[in-house]
Amino acid sequence: MKYISFVVPCFNSEAYMEHCIDTLLLGKEDVEVIIVDDGSTDNTGKIADRYQKEFPTIVKAIHQENGGHGEGINTGLKHAKGKYFKVVDSDDWVDKKAYLTLLKKIKKIDSDLIVMNYVYTYTDGRKDQTISFKNVFPEGKECGWNSTKRFKTTQYLSLHSLMYKKSVLDQCDIKLPKHIFYEDNLFIYLPFPYTKTITYLNLDFYRYFIGRADQSVQEPQMIKRSHHQVLVSKTVCNQYDLEKIEDKKLRKMMQRECVFLMTIGVVFSRLARTEEGEKQYKELWKEIKKGNPALYKKIRYTSMATWVSLPGKVGRWIALSGYRFAHVLVKFN
Repeated sequence: MKYISFVVPCFNSEAYMEHCIDTLLLGKEDVEVIIVDDGSTDNTGKIADRYQKEFPTIVKAIHQENGGHGEGINTGLKHAKGKYFKVVDSDDWVDKKAYLTLLKKIKKIDSDLIVMNYVYTYTDGRKDQTISFKNVFPEGKECGWNSTKRFKTTQYLSLHSLMYKKSVLDQCDIKLPKHIFYEDNLFIYLPFPYTKTITYLNLDFYRYFIGRADQSVQEPQMIKRSHHQVLVSKTVCNQYDLEKIEDKKLRKMMQRECVFLMTIGVVFSRLARTEEGEKQYKELWKEIKKGNPALYKKIRYTSMATWVSLPGKVGRWIALSGYRFAHVLVKFN
């Protein structure tokens, strides 16, 4: 039985993908590693084929026309046979000790969602920073959302911390958009209403690498692709009527996610300090008001997103100052 399907979307990843894949192979026959070559023009495809030839019962290499990170995940979902599904970006890796512990524990877990810690790892000499959830979830036992405690300001569930059961992802029928960055927020958010049980493992499992200049979390790329974040924010916020979510803590957490994404969408828009950016974030609020008026009413004037959306130079200063402070606090790029 394959307990985990690891999907590694790759685009021109020849310089670093081997380190990522080598760490995943420690799972041996308990896992499968699906390498999706997303239209690469370097040796990524050849490296993927070599791994498949060497580890035919573990590794599957898939080649496709370039569709972006989200399409890589879509392809991985189509081919995944494991009980759980985990995306690992080709420049990231997993911690050996935490991985081996996970493999022992996962055989006794049947929750809809497994949550683990992740670690920011930097190239510029800064100390690694761990995002842990031990204050939010009970450790090592299955629970529901009603057993969760308060998230800190710096704690958000991310692609790196979540591992959904494949059947949950199938149930919510995820289809991520092509050629859109920051689509991982859709992958995180859309399955929430289908997720009834959670197990938290206090393991520093995922190593999130920060340092490449072309990463989507680097500020120049954030400015360039701000319209992508706006599209994702709009899609997430208009997806569900949260009043129909019966579990109060889940509803509150999903609303918090919406506030976070609206805040990011506004800040991304205002980073460039242009009239176009100012128009973009205002249009975003109009779309939420039209598509989900109940959510708009709850968050437009009573949340963190309110402060970064204040008009004029003062509002822009608040938005950018808040972003700079968050960068110092979390060091996310």
